[in-house]
Amino acid sequence: MAKILKLRVTKKQMEEICNRIAEGESLTKICKAASLPSYRTVLRFVQENDDAHTQYRRARALQCEVMRDQILDLVKMPLPGDPKLAMAEVQRRRLEADHMDKHIRQMQPLGVRDKAEDKVNDQVGQVTLSWANGSVEVN
Repeated sequence: MAKILKLRVTKKQMEEICNRIAEGESLTKICKAASLPSYRTVLRFVQENDDAHTQYRRARALQCEVMRDQILDLVKMPLPGDPKLAMAEVQRRRLEADHMDKHIRQMQPLGVRDKAEDKVNDQVGQVTLSWANGSVEVN
């Protein structure tokens, strides 16, 4: 029976991967480098290791900040002089910006901090209504 070799991600590799993610690169593109493990191995490692998970989440949060800057740059770029080309370019940019914005909201729903004290309290409260004479008139 063949022996299964479990590949591990080193701390140095994880730091390089997270730094490149924070700069805006995709995980699949990063992992195509010869010296790095596959993206599947990295994702499994992130699932199994709490420190790696925290590091990875921070990198993804920073990546969202880079993406926000990219959206601003995209919106502020000058348009072509031809009106037809300008309208096509506006539509292309809108599609790209909307896609990036949706991706940001999914990856970073709580913002860049993502701290427990920043989360909304999910406890159910009670509301009490009272009035002076105890009668209600509805018209």
